[in-house]
Amino acid sequence: MTTPIGFASLGWQFYLVWAAVALSIIPCVYLFYPETTGLSVEEIDQVFIDSPSVFATVGVAEERRKQKVGDVERITEAKQKEERLEKALAESRA
Repeated sequence: MTTPIGFASLGWQFYLVWAAVALSIIPCVYLFYPETTGLSVEEIDQVFIDSPSVFATVGVAEERRKQKVGDVERITEAKQKEERLEKALAESRA
């Protein structure tokens, strides 16, 4: 119910107030909403628990995502190595 009061007192300039509020959302989302792609719900919860402050949440989430990607890469490499060894063993038996 602030819009009629704003237009009555400021006129067309009240649109500038709405524009300022809308533009302030962009840096807030960038600074305070962490990227959680690839993390489970439990891991996301742990990110918010482990963050020392509101400003550190995005950094903690990024560290967890990088750590998880590294873990997945190590597992993939280990599986590929195991497959190569199995293939070499099968070829040596043949």
